[in-house]
Amino acid sequence: MKIKRFNDYDEAVSYILEIPRFSAKNDMSATKEFLKLVGEPGTETVIHVAGTNGKGSTCAFLNSIYMKAKKTTGLFTSPHLCDIRERIVINNDMITKKDFLDCANAIVDLINEEKVGKDYHPSYFEFLFFMAVRYFGMKKVDVAIYETGLGGRLDATNSLLRKSVCVITQIGMDHMEYLGDTLEKIAYEKAGIMTHGVPVVYFKGKKVSNEVIERRAKELDCPLYPVGEQNALGTSFNKKNIDFSYKYGYDKSAMFTVHSYAHYQVFNALTALKTIEVLQGEDSIGSSYVRDGIKDMFWPGRMEEIKENIFVDGGHNEDGIAAFIDSVVKDGCKGDRHLIYSAVSDKRIESISRMLVGCRAFKSIAICAMKGSRATRIDELKKIFETAVSETDVNTTLKVYEHVKDAYESEKECLKEDDRLYICGSLYLVADILGYTGNERS
Repeated sequence: MKIKRFNDYDEAVSYILEIPRFSAKNDMSATKEFLKLVGEPGTETVIHVAGTNGKGSTCAFLNSIYMKAKKTTGLFTSPHLCDIRERIVINNDMITKKDFLDCANAIVDLINEEKVGKDYHPSYFEFLFFMAVRYFGMKKVDVAIYETGLGGRLDATNSLLRKSVCVITQIGMDHMEYLGDTLEKIAYEKAGIMTHGVPVVYFKGKKVSNEVIERRAKELDCPLYPVGEQNALGTSFNKKNIDFSYKYGYDKSAMFTVHSYAHYQVFNALTALKTIEVLQGEDSIGSSYVRDGIKDMFWPGRMEEIKENIFVDGGHNEDGIAAFIDSVVKDGCKGDRHLIYSAVSDKRIESISRMLVGCRAFKSIAICAMKGSRATRIDELKKIFETAVSETDVNTTLKVYEHVKDAYESEKECLKEDDRLYICGSLYLVADILGYTGNERS
């Protein structure tokens, strides 16, 4: 398969976005063979992160901590919200358009060598992953942090030959059509990132997923480091911050501050802190760079205040929505709360609608249709939420909008002093909102 080299950045992006039309995910053996051609950089520390919820934020906490420690840090995450270059970042700077073009052409050159096979072509995600590995090598990063795209066991990032630590964040029910229809099956896929003898940090959640992770770690002789709510000795909300104490070692603790309204970010910070403890030792936890890294972390679209009293959150599955609701009811809002919701069609919207209506936190819920083929149709959303409202004894007003822009403009104008507007249900919805309100963000 011969591919013409790209002449400019826009041509490279256009080609990569078209890849799903003609190339699907490859067998892991082929992915590993191609990665050998790309060449893994001799990076000091390699962190591999999987999980259902919180993996992106956990990566961001780790990235922030290492940056405060004056390390050159490469971060590969997905999906992007507004710019494809968000996926490949060094020290919080997106890959430049020139370097994006150079890395894309480097991958094209390797494909054209046909060493993996005449018909081999990376999938969309694989192509970007290979570009990230190439870029991190070019820039000689000290720390490389890779977030899995989907699952773990068969994810392209799992072709990495060398890992310093494997991290598994909270596990829940999501992407069941790919990962399995039980928590045990999903946990098995996430636990697939484990590598023989490499330490594993995992967030202790439900018993069934814990058992899968613990069993797999034992089989691979991986040192296991659990972290969970028991490691937070107390949390307190302080305006736009959450203060908490992290318990580590046998009898040690240290105070930290998360700059967020989202209570779930404390759990992601705990996971990052345990990872730092494993990699750098207990003495590192009291360091100013760790404390400052936790406080200064920013991850867009996660309970982000884009304008005064207007928040966007990427919660999209049942566990994510439960965490979103937990943060909302603790927000100290003195007025009324309002919600804009939309979702892609593969989510368990019936269950989520009952959660959002039944929590009694919102005076009104507005539903709207997103752009894209995966978006749930507005008539289907309307039917689902009408059923949830009728089955629940609440005074929630249901509003229906054809477009995200109409929902946002109308709901924003209806806000009174001390009211709050929340927008959640999908990172695609968040991307639509951020793209539309980019010049308004506070």
